[in-house]
Amino acid sequence: PPMDQMDPYLRGVIGALSTRPELARWLATDGLLQQMAVGIDRLSRGASPASDLRVLAPTSGFAVEGRGLTRTIDPASYARYNGLAETVASIDPAAAAKVYQTVKPRLREAYAALGRTENDVDVAVQQALEVLIETPIPSSPVRLMEGRGATWVFADPALEALDPAQKQLLRMGPENASRIIEMLKQLQQHLRQ
Repeated sequence: PPMDQMDPYLRGVIGALSTRPELARWLATDGLLQQMAVGIDRLSRGASPASDLRVLAPTSGFAVEGRGLTRTIDPASYARYNGLAETVASIDPAAAAKVYQTVKPRLREAYAALGRTENDVDVAVQQALEVLIETPIPSSPVRLMEGRGATWVFADPALEALDPAQKQLLRMGPENASRIIEMLKQLQQHLRQ
């Protein structure tokens, strides 16, 4: 459909991918195609799309446990992302790839409207997938240090040096991040076929 009719169309085709309430919450917003283009653009450059997807933000705050140099992310903080991880894991990668191929002409328009002329949307999608797939999943609890202001930073310099999108994925916890990465790997394979 034309650009001005994409929201109802996307609600149907993307809504068929999962019955999870998190997806339904996002689909109830407007400008879905533009949100997708911005998310792809941000992720392809390693930036987190979290600020553009507030409807998917956890309702509880980030929590740490421990004191001094032994502070780690509280496992309860990981649980805040269980619904999002379950939503991503519930989507059939082959079906998602078909939806992408179907909406790609309009998504290409929305992506180009962002002023991104250096890459096609296909290249940006592959870059975005690589950023997330290459996120290292620590096997031990993630230690934190106090950062500037009221923020926390990863104590491990290698983790702190990751792209913001990768750090956001780490804040979701090892199980959730692994589930998301596994689905993205499968999606990437289907998109390359």
